Amino acid sequence: MSQVKIAMMGCFRSGTNFAKTLLEQNYNCEVKNNVFGWKHGLLPIISADSNAQYRFDYEKAFFITKNPFSFLSSLFKYHLTVQRNLIAPTEFKQFLRSKIIVFDQGQPNSPQLRFANPIDFWTMLNWNYWSHNDFVHIRYEWLVDNPEIITDRAATKMGLTPKPGEFLVPNREVKRINDAEKITTFDEYQTNQSFNKGRYTQHEYMNEYDASDIRYVKEQLDWQLIEHLGYTELLDELTN
Repeated sequence: MSQVKIAMMGCFRSGTNFAKTLLEQNYNCEVKNNVFGWKHGLLPIISADSNAQYRFDYEKAFFITKNPFSFLSSLFKYHLTVQRNLIAPTEFKQFLRSKIIVFDQGQPNSPQLRFANPIDFWTMLNWNYWSHNDFVHIRYEWLVDNPEIITDRAATKMGLTPKPGEFLVPNREVKRINDAEKITTFDEYQTNQSFNKGRYTQHEYMNEYDASDIRYVKEQLDWQLIEHLGYTELLDELTN
């Protein structure tokens, strides 16, 4: 059976590799990282008279999000441990409140994206993805909590057919996977590190924020986008 080509977008640390693993291991599809240039960047606006030769080779597309508090915690952890692709403070309170510069460290002389703070980063990219009518939206927290149900919903929207056999769910951290890697077995998608599911299902990341941090993040959010992405009820529960 032919593999459906799927384009994927998402901010850093939003669960792109987890979603890719679930879809590729359980459905007849190939999830591509960099169809639009860079999976962690913005979807381009191309004018009708542009001489740019863009070839977007995909059949279906999705983007994945974490809620803002989960995302900010994960992005800060990534900044401290991986130390790639970001220019930002290394103290959490400062990190939340300071400008952030995003670039592709794997690309010499990469162009940079500058945001007022990481909340602005989350808002700008996810508004950009949400505004594309053809994109299916996957919420990471829902995916972790109910991987088979949420993957099936996304797959149905994209018209994918399931592979035979039991539904496979990673029980360890998944690898950062690029399009050049040839992965053939389920185990090759995973690292040796254990995965703390409760961090997301029990929202343990909220322990990293004090009252002033929560207030600041809420002030910076675009609540219209929060509503569009289906996070209003969750954020009310987390912050009130």
